[in-house]
Amino acid sequence: MKQIAILTCLRACKVCTGASCLKAWNARERGFSCYADEEVSLAAFFHCNGCDSDPETDPGMLEKIERLEKIGVDTVHIGVCAVTDMETKALCPTIEKIASMLRERKIEVVRETHQ
Repeated sequence: MKQIAILTCLRACKVCTGASCLKAWNARERGFSCYADEEVSLAAFFHCNGCDSDPETDPGMLEKIERLEKIGVDTVHIGVCAVTDMETKALCPTIEKIASMLRERKIEVVRETHQ
């Protein structure tokens, strides 16, 4: 069974409950519509460690990524909260680094949860 995780922005946690990501997941809508006919499991919901954190050297982020590998996460969906410019769809630089680290470990990265 495919294992999915959702990555969100730590700063967004000040106002975000994760409800829209989970609603889209449960309904297999938006970024999760590709799993409509597939048996999948939501294995993790995690956050970056903040704008001042370098994920490549942050022990906490390195541990999170190791844990994702250990539990067999195949794909990480990046929440809309990580987009810094809705026009260009540019990602936060910290989240972009995390995405690169995940790809290096052969974990697929999808830039959508909900809209």
